[in-house]
Amino acid sequence: MQEFERLVQQAIDSIPDDFQPYLENTVFVVEEASREGLMGLYEGAGALAAGEGMPERITIFKRSHEAAASSLSELVEEVRRTIVHELGHHFGMEEDELPF
Repeated sequence: MQEFERLVQQAIDSIPDDFQPYLENTVFVVEEASREGLMGLYEGAGALAAGEGMPERITIFKRSHEAAASSLSELVEEVRRTIVHELGHHFGMEEDELPF
C-alpha cells in the first residue's frame, strides 16, 4: 500500500502551483478495495464553494488501478489520469466535459 500511496502523492505533487490554493480544503484518500469498479470518486461542493462546509474528498481506489495496469508505468499514468479526472469534478466539470 505504501508504494501506491507514494505514486498518488507524486501525482498530487505534480498539480501546478496555480491550482494549489483551490485544493486547501481537499483531502486525498487511498482505499484498498474497489468501489463498483471505480478508479476514483470526488465528493464535495466544488472549488467555487470551497470552505462552505465539509472538506472536499477525492478517493483513489488501489485495486481498480492495479487491475487496469499491466506495468508500473501504466499504473503511474492511470493514477495521474484519475487524479486529473477527479480534479475536473472539483472544478465543476461534468463527466462528458472531462478528457478521460
